[in-house]
Amino acid sequence: MSSIVRQSKGLVSADIDGEVVMMSVEQGIYYRLDEVGSRIWGLIEQPMEVSVLCDRLLEEYEVERADCESGVLKFLDELLEQEGVDVDGAV
Repeated sequence: MSSIVRQSKGLVSADIDGEVVMMSVEQGIYYRLDEVGSRIWGLIEQPMEVSVLCDRLLEEYEVERADCESGVLKFLDELLEQEGVDVDGAV
């Protein structure tokens, strides 16, 4: 939770009708993020500690902290696997 995450330069992204679509140019893979994923992507445009990211999401969405943290870590792990996020420290 103390790791700092930020968008990786390895993905090209665009906002389309309030949702983010991304493409890995190197891997040729296309992603479409839902509302929450799009919000997370927007928040990590600037480096942000994972715990602060969860705090921000808890202010905006009605979700239990444990569920938020679990979901955020899963999402970040998936982005990390696709080289979509840079991490300082282990997620």
